[in-house]
Amino acid sequence: MTATDLAPDPDAARARVIDTTGAPGPFVAVHSLTTLHAVNLNQDMAHMPKQGVWGGVDRIRVSSQALARAARTWVVEHAEKGRPSAARSRLLPQQTARRLEERGVDAADALPAAALIVAAAGLALSPTHPDQTRTAALVPDDTPHRLATLVLDHWDELAEQRHTMEETIALALANKVPPKAKGKDVVNPAASVPWTVIAAARRAFDPSLTDSIALFGRMLTELPDGNVPSSVQIAHALGVDPMNLLVDDFTTHDDWQDHGVFGAAHIGQQFLVSGTLYRYAALDRRELRRNLARSGTTADTVEQAAQEAERMFVTAIAYSLPHARRSRTGSAVRPLLIAAASCDEPLTADSAFEVPVPAPVGPNSAVRLARFLHTAGVRGGVARWHSPTGEEHPDLPAALTLGAV
Repeated sequence: MTATDLAPDPDAARARVIDTTGAPGPFVAVHSLTTLHAVNLNQDMAHMPKQGVWGGVDRIRVSSQALARAARTWVVEHAEKGRPSAARSRLLPQQTARRLEERGVDAADALPAAALIVAAAGLALSPTHPDQTRTAALVPDDTPHRLATLVLDHWDELAEQRHTMEETIALALANKVPPKAKGKDVVNPAASVPWTVIAAARRAFDPSLTDSIALFGRMLTELPDGNVPSSVQIAHALGVDPMNLLVDDFTTHDDWQDHGVFGAAHIGQQFLVSGTLYRYAALDRRELRRNLARSGTTADTVEQAAQEAERMFVTAIAYSLPHARRSRTGSAVRPLLIAAASCDEPLTADSAFEVPVPAPVGPNSAVRLARFLHTAGVRGGVARWHSPTGEEHPDLPAALTLGAV
C-alpha cells in the first residue's frame, strides 16, 4: 500500500446511521441545513427550480413529495438483506405475469391470469393497457410472487374466468368498441372469482413489517383496510437566504460535423439555483408501531422493527436528496448541520428563518437553528456538524450528542 492509497472502511456505512431510539418521547424531529450551488433539485412544469415566498423574499423550495420519495427510495435501497421492502408502480399485472412465466406458464396465458387476480383483489386495470393498474399502488415487493402462487394454486378452478379475461384484453388491445357501448353489460371476469380466492388475493397486499409502508403510509382505497396512515410528516424544504437564480446557457457540438459546416448543433438554457436549505421532518413513534402491528406479529418483533425503521428514516431524511440533474450539476452534498431529537411536540424551525440569513449563510443559519432548538423541548438525540471551513459547531442543547459522521 502506498501513502496515497485509501483503505476501505467496512464500518463506514453503519457509522453514518443516526440512532435516536434511546431518547424518550413520542416524536422524533429531524432538522437539517444543506448548502447547494448551481443545482435544480426539483423543477416545476416550466423546468424552473421550484420556489416560494417567505418573509417577503423569493426562496428556493423543494417539495415535500420529492423529499419523501428520495427518503423512501433510500430506505428501500439501504434496508438490511432479507427485510421486507415495497415498491410503488402501476405494473403489478405485468410483474405478476413475469412471475408466472418464470414458473413455466406460457406468455399468452400469463397476462390474462395476472390481470384477473389483480382485478379480483379490487385494483382497477387500465382500460387501454391491461398490464397496468389504473393508478400506482405502493405494495410489498413480494406481492407479484404471492399473487402468482395463488393463481397457480387455483389454475383449473379459474379456467373460465381466465379465458374471459383473455378476450377482454384482446378487445382492449384491438381498441374495439366495448360491449357496454352496444347496449350490453360489460363482462367482468373478476366478478365471478370465488370469494376465498379474492380474500387470499387481498392478503397479498398486507404490509407486514415493511418499513417504507409503515413509515410513509399508502392510499389504496380500492381494497378494504388498504389505507395505511403515514407515521411521518415531511415539510417543503425552504431556502434560508434569498434565492439566487442562475441562467446557464449551453451549446451542443456535433462530433460528426465537418465539410465547412460551422456553429452549434443545439443551443439551450437550463435554470439553476444556489442557497442553503432548511429541511424538517418528524416521526410519530406511536403511529409507526400501530402500522407495524397490523401484521399481527408479536410485540417484541414490532418493537424491534419500529426501532430499525426509526433509524432508517432519520438517516434517510437527513442525508437523501432528490437526484434531479445530479449527473450535470453534482448535487450530492452532505448537510452542514443535522439535528435529530426526540420531543413531546414536533415543532418546525421555519419561523427562525422568516428574516433571510446574511452571509456567511451556512454558519449563521446553524446558529439560528441552534437557538431554536434550545426552546423546542428537545429531550435527547444526535447532532452532526459538518463544517466546510473548520468553524466550531454552534451552541447546541446539552441533550443532543454531537456525532462525527
